[in-house]
Amino acid sequence: MGRFVGRPRLPRLMLRSLAAAPLAVAAALLSVAAAGCQREPPPRQYPIEGQVLAVHTERQELTLKHGDVVGLMPAMTMTFPVSSPLLLRDRKPGELITGTLEVGNDTGRLVAITHAGEAPLPADSNAAAMAGAVLVEGEAVPDAAFIDQADLRRSFSEWRGSATLLTFIYTRCPLPNFCPLMDRHFATIQKGILGDESLRGKARLVSISFDPDYDTPAVLAAHAARYGADPAVWTMLTGDRVTVDRFAARFGVGVIRQTGEWEITHNLRTILIGADGRIVKIYSGNEWTPSAALADLRNLLR
Repeated sequence: MGRFVGRPRLPRLMLRSLAAAPLAVAAALLSVAAAGCQREPPPRQYPIEGQVLAVHTERQELTLKHGDVVGLMPAMTMTFPVSSPLLLRDRKPGELITGTLEVGNDTGRLVAITHAGEAPLPADSNAAAMAGAVLVEGEAVPDAAFIDQADLRRSFSEWRGSATLLTFIYTRCPLPNFCPLMDRHFATIQKGILGDESLRGKARLVSISFDPDYDTPAVLAAHAARYGADPAVWTMLTGDRVTVDRFAARFGVGVIRQTGEWEITHNLRTILIGADGRIVKIYSGNEWTPSAALADLRNLLR
């Protein structure tokens, strides 16, 4: 069901009404007719199954480690809104569920959930930290200690005073529309910052790796060079695993490492932080664009 192409054919009765109606009324009728030809397609529904990692009752959301959603996306960890608060009743971390994911043009939500059992939470993950309070827009970002690509110790509070875009990646990520896409987005945004006097020197980019065992400062330095990261704008950070996992969890980023494997199951969250250290906006997933982020940065600094 696409948009109507060409001139809409109006019913005869409406044409007569248009001929006799004042100009304003005719325009209104035409507007209604055109709107009727541009209906959005109905949302699609997909079966989904997985394990609950966190329940966010106050935001009516559920963080789920799910399997492949056939026809939509591969297995990963994501936070989904639910269609009704009743769907969160008796939900708890560790629960196995089946359900229905409804996806519209720009949103996805769980519209049905069925209990399917229980299992221990993944051992090598930040699932326990995910059960705590996830930060929302307007809240202050906590401080934490990291190490940058130049092997220098950094405190996240250093970025206060600048508008900052923060994202989480790992350099070995094999999915081109996940971490590599975030890297490409940041490279594009960096170019926009350097070319805009209203942003240059006032906006910063930070990428934090949740694979600190592999992503050493030397690895991050090579990765930064690959994408042309200017250290005056774009910093890449690593740190001890506990710190990284807890920090990522505060932003709703789930991280699950499989024993004996280097691939990491994770979701994507990019955060716009104001100069006062408070969250301005959260971009979930990979649907956002560099142009939109640059526009948000300009609005924030205006």
